[in-house]
Amino acid sequence: MPRSPAIDRIAGRASTTALVAFLALAASGCASVAADDRAWIAHAGAQAPIALACPPAAPFPGDPGTLRADRPLSVVVWNIHRNGDPGWAQDLATFAAASDLVLLQETALTPELSERLGEAGRHWAQADAWSFDGVVTGVLIASAEQPRAACVLRASEPLLALPKSALVAWYRIEGRTETLAVANVHSVNFTLDTGAYRKQLDAVAGLLADHRGPAILAGDFNTWSADRAAVLAELAARAGFTEAVPRRGTRSSFLGRPADYLFVRGLAVDDVWVERVESSDHVPIRATLRFAPP
Repeated sequence: MPRSPAIDRIAGRASTTALVAFLALAASGCASVAADDRAWIAHAGAQAPIALACPPAAPFPGDPGTLRADRPLSVVVWNIHRNGDPGWAQDLATFAAASDLVLLQETALTPELSERLGEAGRHWAQADAWSFDGVVTGVLIASAEQPRAACVLRASEPLLALPKSALVAWYRIEGRTETLAVANVHSVNFTLDTGAYRKQLDAVAGLLADHRGPAILAGDFNTWSADRAAVLAELAARAGFTEAVPRRGTRSSFLGRPADYLFVRGLAVDDVWVERVESSDHVPIRATLRFAPP
């Protein structure tokens, strides 16, 4: 059914409002961008920045953990809306305690966020995309086991001074020489065409295509147009990924298209669903996965 002109006008105003807000933020002087591709990590009871430019991946400090190949792998993918909505901390604590991998987008690295992840006993790394009033914002991966290595890719919004980020982490698998690669992406949003969008995703997909082992590609891909959705599908397929489409619930969407996705390679999907929450403008995707036989 064709969309009505009224809906088009509303959607256009929403997009314009978001763009104006971001431009004001970038011009305010309170926003800053790190000079290098780095992440903040939890290590030895403290937070510290570490250079993690892709490629190559940098070893994670300390001893890496090991994922059990014979057990299910629970995953949650969630844009947490800068952890600014009521109830986010309680929902995050629930998801973190119940999940092996937590992939967050639009994460603000506040003391309460790190405390919640610490209480759940999770290791984490957050890409330093940009900062506002000293609070780092970017994508974050939290995990029950410490990763073996990680790296950060940033891509600038063509119309803004603030970049989007992707974080890739690698995990050891018990009894195997291969590792699990996990990529958490927040895609470039405000563009007039798909050039910058494709460039960002091509870098991530290329990194994963070179990885010999199971992999997860997930995040907020801002697929608000047919052209963007086609670019994502093309690059994911080229890197050997299959989409894990939620079997229950409805994903967050804009202009009638889903924003958030989970793709897998070398993993079987036991279940995937959308969890209804009120603590963000996005609802999380949750999944139970299994390692395919080697």
